[in-house]
Amino acid sequence: MPTSLPTKAVDAINSGLLAHLVTIDEDGAPYVRCVWTHAEADSLTIGSMSLDKRYIRNLQRDPRVSISYQSGVIDDHGLAEYLVAEGRAEVSESGGRVLLNRLGKAYIGPDADFLSDPAAGEGNVIRVRLTKVSGVGGWLH
Repeated sequence: MPTSLPTKAVDAINSGLLAHLVTIDEDGAPYVRCVWTHAEADSLTIGSMSLDKRYIRNLQRDPRVSISYQSGVIDDHGLAEYLVAEGRAEVSESGGRVLLNRLGKAYIGPDADFLSDPAAGEGNVIRVRLTKVSGVGGWLH
């Protein structure tokens, strides 16, 4: 299995595709949360504004994650193209507000001014180092 994202996948993700982040609860159950992400070939980055969120607590205890996306493209067989990235996350204690403001341009619109006020706090950045990439569709080539 590949451990990096092809350029087509990076470009699609960075255009504003909503991600489904799966972390592991303390009892071993999966926990799913929708998040905004920034993609690079070897990692995905997520912004958050609070260390007290359930998915952050899960990551601090167990860094394994899965993140899924749908491209919005239906293939010739009528199936939706998708991508699943797996990896290990590291949580930093700063940079989330700045990252979320930048991501807001893709997710809300180019003129978005999302969380630009420093009074909102610093927030956190979650960096996921990819260990496996799979899925279906042209964005994987």
